[in-house]
Amino acid sequence: MKKAIVLLVILCGLGIYFMIDPESVSFMPRCVFHWCTGLDCPACGTQRAMHQLLHGHLREAFAYNPFLLISLPYLGGLILCRWFNNKGWFDGLKRVCYHPVMVNIYLILLVAWWIGRNIWLHNG
Repeated sequence: MKKAIVLLVILCGLGIYFMIDPESVSFMPRCVFHWCTGLDCPACGTQRAMHQLLHGHLREAFAYNPFLLISLPYLGGLILCRWFNNKGWFDGLKRVCYHPVMVNIYLILLVAWWIGRNIWLHNG
């Protein structure tokens, strides 16, 4: 029952991002880090990217947040492993996704993206 509720919430969230363009409305949540510092966090642009992605506009989604699109296979693997944790269906994927080297690589790339996008944005 709990998984059904989580799935329903996820589908509703995706439906909202499909129907509402976050760039054209003022009521969607804004990034507090960006508001306070003027810098982009690693997730800045994710709402707009998701809207574009759900409409099949990969180029536009990539322009808003390239790291999101690059991360989707890994994040999808984590979600599958978590969702079907006790089934044993994704044990091989779980070993890869949760391997300390893989987690560290992802975290290093995330931090590099966070720093790099702000250097490029403010110096480019």
